[in-house]
Amino acid sequence: MTVLWSVLGFIVVMGIVIAIHEWGHYQVARWFHIRVNVFSIGFGKSLYEKQGKETCFKIGVIPFGGYVRFIDESEGPVPKALLPYAFNHQSVYKRFAVVAAGPLINLVFAWLVFSVMYLIGVSGFKPVFNEVTQGSPVEQALPEGFFQSLSGVWSVVQVGDDSVSTWRSVHQAILKAKVHHEESLYIEIEHLDSGERIPLRSIALEELDLNQPKQNWLRLLGFKPFQMPLPSILGTVVPGGAAEKAGLLSGDKIVFFDDTPIAQWQDLVREIQSRPNELVSIVYVREGARYTTMVSLSESKKPSGEVVGKMGIGAFITPETRSSYSSVTRYGLLEALEKGGIHTIELLQMSLIMIQRMFFGDVSLQHLSGPISIAQFSGQAMQSGFITFLSLLGLISLSIGILNLLPIPVLDGGHLVYYLIEIIKGSPVSPQAMDVGQRIGVVLIIGLTLVALFNDVLRISNG
Repeated sequence: MTVLWSVLGFIVVMGIVIAIHEWGHYQVARWFHIRVNVFSIGFGKSLYEKQGKETCFKIGVIPFGGYVRFIDESEGPVPKALLPYAFNHQSVYKRFAVVAAGPLINLVFAWLVFSVMYLIGVSGFKPVFNEVTQGSPVEQALPEGFFQSLSGVWSVVQVGDDSVSTWRSVHQAILKAKVHHEESLYIEIEHLDSGERIPLRSIALEELDLNQPKQNWLRLLGFKPFQMPLPSILGTVVPGGAAEKAGLLSGDKIVFFDDTPIAQWQDLVREIQSRPNELVSIVYVREGARYTTMVSLSESKKPSGEVVGKMGIGAFITPETRSSYSSVTRYGLLEALEKGGIHTIELLQMSLIMIQRMFFGDVSLQHLSGPISIAQFSGQAMQSGFITFLSLLGLISLSIGILNLLPIPVLDGGHLVYYLIEIIKGSPVSPQAMDVGQRIGVVLIIGLTLVALFNDVLRISNG
């Protein structure tokens, strides 16, 4: 079922992003009265084809890209009556605009998608904690003796220049600092009861490594996120998991794990994780009656690589409990457009810096993701909710836009470089130079694709 979701997610996400990209080329060409012969989403044999007045619209069987084919003398003979509408007969400025429109519309689409997210509302768990790790960067930034007197629940309210309302936004702000080579970070925390604010200056980021994606940055800095007080009641039971095989159902309350009494959900999680691949006795209550069953636990890997027990269950969380510990970031139309634009620009800047750092070897190429990872993320996003899906859709659209603007022959960015040279020197780049550039571009693209696929395989093999 997971594979089916991944395939479906990949087709939907990439289909939308590619269609937007090719539509950008197509629409600007139409504005300039350039004749478009083919508009195709995907390559290869046609799954669907419809002939319009001038353009044949197609969906290809291979969903790894698309293309818009203009009438052009480089593609073959063009009737004399159609020469004014041929791509190669247009001014260099019109050709530049048509080629640039594809990646630029991807960037605009990402902005609109992120704006819709902020308009609907982005939810997440509040960045609250009631304990920090002794000797950690956060503890060292606290006033002297403050660690011993730390009591109650605190919330992170600012990271660097960004106001934050969820742990996810905290992590994004830390990531932005690391990408921009910042060695330390300003964080401000607030006591939930008294409203007292404490500035934490110059929190060292040296332990955080961009090349170690399995690091838990919040833990390394010293934060111990506050655990919601949850009852040991099963909210979800994963189909085919250990709990379902043992006959457990949603709503069952676990009271004993072997001989250990279970009072809260965290107690249950701790016991399960400490017993990978073991057969354990579970005592539970269902509709007032007490039952006992044997559960054969499976195993899973934490991001750190530690093997822990797995039972295939999820916590029961009431809407009231969730609302107490979650935050929804929502804006009106104009503010949402502004926030979407800011988010797009920040991601654009970070992406360009990461590409630069990868080019110079400062950051590992393992950050490149291929079609397998995109398919996995897409499938998970489709199952996780509309906002998660929009977030991935915006990110993929932004990535496709940036990728196509890179000055690599074969890509849109390479053609734009040719047009810039033509503008400067007053004549087109020679066919021989373009042919050499195309060959170099193909080798680069194939190389990057192989690296991305290798990374995908490594991610799968490492869980």
